[in-house]
Amino acid sequence: MSPSRYRQWMGLVAALAFLAPASGARGAPIEDGAATHELTLSDCLSQTLLQSPEIQRLRQDLERAAGDRVVYRSRALPQLAGSIDAGLRTGPLYSPAGPYAALQAAFTQPLIDVGVPPSWHRGTMEVIIAEQSLGKEINSRLHEARVTFLSALYFRDLIGLYRQIGARLQANADGARQRLDAGTGGQAALMEAQIQVLNLGRDLTALSNSYFTAITHLAELTGRDPAPGADGGAQLDLPRPVGTLSYVATQPDWRQATAEALRDRADLKLLQALVDATASEKRITQAGYFPLVSLTASELFLPSDILLSKRSTTVVTDQGTISSEHRAGVQMSWAIIDNGQVTGAARSLEAVRQEYQIDLCKLEQAVPRELARIRGDLEHQDAQLAALQKSAEEAEENLKLIESKVALGQATQLDFLDAQRGLLSVRAGIVSAVYLHEVARAEIDLATGRYLEFTAAGAP
Repeated sequence: MSPSRYRQWMGLVAALAFLAPASGARGAPIEDGAATHELTLSDCLSQTLLQSPEIQRLRQDLERAAGDRVVYRSRALPQLAGSIDAGLRTGPLYSPAGPYAALQAAFTQPLIDVGVPPSWHRGTMEVIIAEQSLGKEINSRLHEARVTFLSALYFRDLIGLYRQIGARLQANADGARQRLDAGTGGQAALMEAQIQVLNLGRDLTALSNSYFTAITHLAELTGRDPAPGADGGAQLDLPRPVGTLSYVATQPDWRQATAEALRDRADLKLLQALVDATASEKRITQAGYFPLVSLTASELFLPSDILLSKRSTTVVTDQGTISSEHRAGVQMSWAIIDNGQVTGAARSLEAVRQEYQIDLCKLEQAVPRELARIRGDLEHQDAQLAALQKSAEEAEENLKLIESKVALGQATQLDFLDAQRGLLSVRAGIVSAVYLHEVARAEIDLATGRYLEFTAAGAP
């Protein structure tokens, strides 16, 4: 056996050993052994919005923020306290013996407190921060769900394309074997055809794995748990994407898109809310520099029929019981020396505010650059798609020509395989270009915060 023939046989044996498990199962659908449900892009976004665990957690944070707002605003509210002292007395030290009771109430209302206005503002900002955190997460999760859905369509279309080409390669391998059996072909041509089939099976297995990863991630994003199987065990409930990966021409007004991003982006609003909240927190802290004036009132009530004590002296005979009393007035507190507590806390909060402000400026400056990158991606994919579509027509014509020449004996199997690879490459390039174009369109919506428009219009 010649060295070249030996290398060909060894290559075929190695390919068979590596790809036998995969090639045996490559015709089986990925959903075998699992329950499936149809999933459109709109349903995918709606279910992600309603069932994503992280979005649900941030919705609970929004409710918590409403409670924090009450805490911040309580600084300006009046304080009312009351106590009751009651019991039963007996013995020679207490006269008269029997039940006793005393009721006391106190009322305080801040009159002058420079920390009240920023505390009200800070309470409002607490809710705004929670809202913008929720909006940021919704924007991110819906974009992730959309891109994952597009990825599933992309891998599904590539799997269909590879199976179509695989059928042609298998037919070519069968024809090579028939020609070898008839004595009109060679062993090398058969080996080349079989290796091409096996290589395609390897690629098809990798695509099937990628498709399975995409749909399982979709199930996670949409909050679908494994469903009970017929045998009592756990059975995967996998989505089956419905729709086509199609090209949609897009020519947005980039200046308007930049303005929308600066106005509507949830992450920008969140940072601005953090800047405002930290500024309010600083003003609340600095209120410790100023005096606090409050209106106070108190009441001590002693029931006349449930006496506390009765006094009798030789100086004043028949003295009555201790009576109830009423007090009202104004009190003031002012810490003139704070030993650096107010100053240090205020400076620390100012540093935090400046950090948020710097991050906000960075994001605002990055918005035009991000949209410019997306614009370049769209233009690149448009040009690439136009070129690939033209190349696909040429590759189809070339393949038909090579097929006819092979039938007439004017071309070799190697020429046919080269034409097949060229057509596969061009078709796969078209699918990839359409996928990347649609991903770029999704990135426009992410960069401008338009997913929140879907939230307002399409889901509660």
